[in-house]
Amino acid sequence: MLYGPSFGVVAMLALPLSWPLENRQVVLIGAGAWAIRKLTLINRTPAKVTVFAPLADLTDALPRWPEAAELADASLIIVAFDDRTLAEKGAGLARTSRAPLNVVDFPDLSDFHVPAIIDRGTLSIGVATGGGAPVLARETRRKIEAAVPPSETEVAAFATALSPRLRDLIPNTDDRRRAWENILSSPATELARKGQIDDAVALALTNIDAPRTGVVHLVGAGPGDPELLTLKALRLLSEADVIVYDRLVGDGVMDLARRDADRFYVGKERSNHSVPQDQIHELLVEQARLGKRVVRLKGGDPFVFGRGGEEVEALRQAGIEVHITPGVTAALGCAASAAVPLTHRDHAQSVTFITGHSKDGDHSNPLRLDWSALSAPHHTLVVYMGVATAREIADKLTRHGRMPDTPVLVIENGTRADERRTLTHLGALADTIAAHPPKGPALVIIGEVAALYQDTAAAVITETLRINA
Repeated sequence: MLYGPSFGVVAMLALPLSWPLENRQVVLIGAGAWAIRKLTLINRTPAKVTVFAPLADLTDALPRWPEAAELADASLIIVAFDDRTLAEKGAGLARTSRAPLNVVDFPDLSDFHVPAIIDRGTLSIGVATGGGAPVLARETRRKIEAAVPPSETEVAAFATALSPRLRDLIPNTDDRRRAWENILSSPATELARKGQIDDAVALALTNIDAPRTGVVHLVGAGPGDPELLTLKALRLLSEADVIVYDRLVGDGVMDLARRDADRFYVGKERSNHSVPQDQIHELLVEQARLGKRVVRLKGGDPFVFGRGGEEVEALRQAGIEVHITPGVTAALGCAASAAVPLTHRDHAQSVTFITGHSKDGDHSNPLRLDWSALSAPHHTLVVYMGVATAREIADKLTRHGRMPDTPVLVIENGTRADERRTLTHLGALADTIAAHPPKGPALVIIGEVAALYQDTAAAVITETLRINA
């Protein structure tokens, strides 16, 4: 009996199965684009394929309908026509065999349905809706595919090669499962991702009894929008035992992380470093020495005003293995979100990223920058953490030659749902920020390109803007 949603149970209309095809016969009867797509799919398997194309429109196919005897040894049969009359005829012929039948796009004529497939070599993932919503299945596949990187093909080949040897070495199922958990987070698997399968197998077997060693990944979370995560960052988040993250990492990104991972919030705000940097170093070293897979998750990119360099130095000094995964930095993400080019043939031939935050966090100390170079016209200046020092930055730039009516765009919570943009000019920058103080992280884009901004969907405050003719 099928129980509907009103009973609190969702019925699974089809059971996804894995069908081995090595040395088995598959028969395809069809014509047109649908038949070509199915033939392409079947040819990625080790099956023996026989194709009948009664409309004689497929190359290397028998240009006729099959005889019953030619279907007797089929492991499964696929009929693919866009015309129902032809599909019904093909299905009728297929029924002379006892082989399971799939009729493309006509689930009522079929014994089974072919799911939307993520192909990663010996690892394949199917998404099925019982034949009722194939477009939904394809869209779901696309989302899953983004989370399963192409390198999983190599990992699957590595696992297939290692599996029988591991089964011989570790007969107990539970012990073997624990061994696999260690192996799949070990350097051997990283070696396999690079295509060095034999070396990866040898390394895994050599270290089979070795204690698990910790590793730290410095990972860029991007400017806020979870869809701007790299595939590698997404994979590392799903594998992490421990996640150490800052306040610039949005909830949407953390929602993608492994559910049972230990999470440590080490967020910093202006003049309020909840966890000092040296304590962050100690935390990362401590967790890695416990044999954990640690992800140090940073907003934007770890190496762009993210203190990633300091953390790498501390980890290496402690003898901890460390890897860096770059992220979309705030300057690129926020500018793209506002459709403002940081360089432009007519308006800006160079771009510079600076921080408006002094090393010691004391804003009474002047910023030590080459203001003459930064004040050049047709040059884009992107200021990170510049809200508190906006008046000093504007004064220094205008004093060194930058025009007071130079356009400025302030982007708060860039790429997020609550993004807010304030368009102003250099002479009014400090007063504009004072009148509309950002509540979240903000980026300041100074230069002629800011004038190219046009109000779109985000909340925008536009101050009086004067632009040189």
